[in-house]
Amino acid sequence: MNLLPWWVLLACLAASAFAAYLLLGRTQASDSPWAHFPLTVVLAPVVLVGTVVAAIVLSTFLFALSEGRIGTLTDPSEPPTQTKGKDLEAAPEGTGVEATLDRTVPATTSPSASPTASPTASASP
Repeated sequence: MNLLPWWVLLACLAASAFAAYLLLGRTQASDSPWAHFPLTVVLAPVVLVGTVVAAIVLSTFLFALSEGRIGTLTDPSEPPTQTKGKDLEAAPEGTGVEATLDRTVPATTSPSASPTASPTASASP
């Protein structure tokens, strides 16, 4: 398992410490440096873990949204839609693509496809 380098974790921790410092600056803890700095040290890892959890949740939500799993409600009486590679009507083994095409494309008969009599046979004196 390949973990992040130590300097990346240190940079993320420094950024979360800065964010915690700014957040605590808006509270009464900023009145006393004896409370502001220790609370910043305690809250920096909490802010970092909260950011990581929020990123994982957002990533999972966006992935599910891009795959079409969210927002598509199906009626319980409807059969589930087929996905690629899960054809219920698979071609018999050993047949190949031609059999699949013959099965899926219906044969059509048109007047131009019917055989016509040759001009010599239809000529009458």
